[in-house]
Amino acid sequence: MPMDPDEVYRSVSNALRKELELRDKLEKEVKALRAEHDTLKDILVGRGILIEGHRTVLVRIGDAAAARAGRTVKLNLYPDKYQVANADVDCVALFPLCRARCCSFSHYLSVQDVQEGLVKWDIEDPYHIRREADGYCTHQSRKTGGCTIHPHRPGTCRAYDCRQDRRVWIDFEKKIPAPMPEGLVPHGE
Repeated sequence: MPMDPDEVYRSVSNALRKELELRDKLEKEVKALRAEHDTLKDILVGRGILIEGHRTVLVRIGDAAAARAGRTVKLNLYPDKYQVANADVDCVALFPLCRARCCSFSHYLSVQDVQEGLVKWDIEDPYHIRREADGYCTHQSRKTGGCTIHPHRPGTCRAYDCRQDRRVWIDFEKKIPAPMPEGLVPHGE
């Protein structure tokens, strides 16, 4: 059963406020650790334990780690996903050909999706649609290939039109599907 929208809003607001407070605290701690780290590098280079080239390598390693840690929360901007026009594509009829490969595509949820609490997202990459180890959306039925939350699917899914997408079709009119991406195994095979 979906949560009350006001309850969801309060919960998300409180969580974001706590996250911002924690982020501020962590940023201060990171600055202090960086200063200590830089001082240690200077001491080790000064004593001849490390050479200047080591400092460059350590800076590159730190920059790479910072880039990986610099994730931000992203949301799609659909004011009301239930008002998004659906593409005029008969997905059920095309499934035996395309194998629902669009269900393996990445996208972010909208505020509405998050507030409804019905669409699952990747806990390590909020609010990115959750996908399983097989590469497909967690909401795709592994038996039928259909969407288990179809009435509540995200706006991105509602608006998606595969007809000109070369990841799906070599020729939509002739119903020639593109090759399946490496590592993506369609269900039922």
